[in-house]
Amino acid sequence: MRWMASPTVAAAMAAGLLGVTVQQARGGEAPPAPEWDAKLVKVQVPKRVVPDQVFHASITMRNTGTQTWREGRDIMPTRLRSQDPDGNTTWGTDYIIQGQGTAVAPGQEFTYQSNLKAPGTPGEYVFRWRVSGKPGFFGEPTAKETITVEKRDEEAPAPPPDRGKRVLTFDDFEYVGSLKLPEKVGRGGAAYSECGLALRKGKDGSRRFWLNYTHPGQTLFEVEIPALAKLENRNAAPLKAAEVRKVWGPLSARNVSPNGGPWWDEDTKALYWTYYHGYWTGGPLPVLNASRLGKDGTITVVGSWTVPNQEWHWGGVTRLPREFTERYTAGRTLSLGFGGYYSICGPASRGPALGAIADPDPANQGKDVDLVELLGCKDPAKAPRDGDYFSANCGFWVDPPENARKGHWTFDDHCRSGVFIDLPDKHGYIAFVRLGTGRMGHDYGAIGSAGSAQYWYFYNPNDLGEAAKGTRKTGSVVPYLMAKESSSTGGTSTGSCFDEEARKLYVLRTSCYPVGREAHPLVHVYTVK
Repeated sequence: MRWMASPTVAAAMAAGLLGVTVQQARGGEAPPAPEWDAKLVKVQVPKRVVPDQVFHASITMRNTGTQTWREGRDIMPTRLRSQDPDGNTTWGTDYIIQGQGTAVAPGQEFTYQSNLKAPGTPGEYVFRWRVSGKPGFFGEPTAKETITVEKRDEEAPAPPPDRGKRVLTFDDFEYVGSLKLPEKVGRGGAAYSECGLALRKGKDGSRRFWLNYTHPGQTLFEVEIPALAKLENRNAAPLKAAEVRKVWGPLSARNVSPNGGPWWDEDTKALYWTYYHGYWTGGPLPVLNASRLGKDGTITVVGSWTVPNQEWHWGGVTRLPREFTERYTAGRTLSLGFGGYYSICGPASRGPALGAIADPDPANQGKDVDLVELLGCKDPAKAPRDGDYFSANCGFWVDPPENARKGHWTFDDHCRSGVFIDLPDKHGYIAFVRLGTGRMGHDYGAIGSAGSAQYWYFYNPNDLGEAAKGTRKTGSVVPYLMAKESSSTGGTSTGSCFDEEARKLYVLRTSCYPVGREAHPLVHVYTVK
């Protein structure tokens, strides 16, 4: 049987042969490949999702240009960028990276992979991406696909429990105003300091704050609390600055300096403070320290102690309520915390942490304090949080959220301060938490997230007491309420304290308002109704 080409095939063959013949006759060559070009190979994503669902996306592209695609900190990276419109964040982010140090040579294929997050509103949404690099967008985009976000039934949140004395809620607090801190004292400045906050209540009824600036140099000082004004739309102009009353100078012990939250003991004139090192990979550190401050301005080291499970408890010091210590901790009146992800490789708590200790004995310097756990989450246990996050390229400490309201503690969630409140009518422990939001990644050696949110985690003291007694595990103690704070109040809380007589809560927050190129902290004040 004789094979014959169809008219269409024959025409195509003729056209091809003719093209080659003409090209050869003219002495020409095939047009060169472009420097930057890309072709789609395949896309793997679900067709249907529910609101706020985190899902895996896999997009394979082929390098059909002559330039190698590279990814790195100090070069123009090649990555996948969202389309229709350019740079949209419909799926939680507008880019998917290749990864630090990767290279895609001409002719090679590369699969861009990331978790993405569905929009929170049901509907149909365009899913389209294109490679971007040194010249901007180049090559062909992915096919214009539609992903349907279907409605999901949500569970109503459970009301907070009521066990004996009423537990506090966010509605119990009334914001009454804020105050500025000094821009510079001694060798320390406000902008980049890891500044804690301690209250000094004089017997004459006066109130002062202890503050410690850590950057560029250590400086301990006291300030008066000025008249308050309210912060509105992050406009700090109407706020008064706290006036410096005494500068004590550098504070240190055993070659370490404070960067955690302090606590002032008026009876012994001792300032308790903590030290942590987020990249420490060695043995025990002198986490807890105490210094006595004399009337003549001298600073005397009282003691320096190590702390068991140090990454859980090196964030700061606070005092436990007397009724709580008598009932649950056998007289251990100090508490160390505050938990969260600090250490590069240490077993930090996956959530707020707290432990109770007795006032440490100077005779036992260099030794572990006797600590009873009240709160903490040892991996795989983890504290709850909202679901406003997704992991782009990290496999550690980022479990997919269940929905927009339910998630789990991540590597970019921190707790740097906390406070006990025990009043005749209500009580609670509040951990001030910073949560990373949106896209989370470990990009170029740095942990980061697209945004952040500030939360108050409310814990029932009776639950903490049961953990101290050993009748429940610390990892099973969860907040009965997680309240989101207004974004206008600023960044991470690195210090807090409570004045029982005045029923006032003081919360220090970083990066609240601009001062030139810097962002300075504020102290926000609330009364318990």
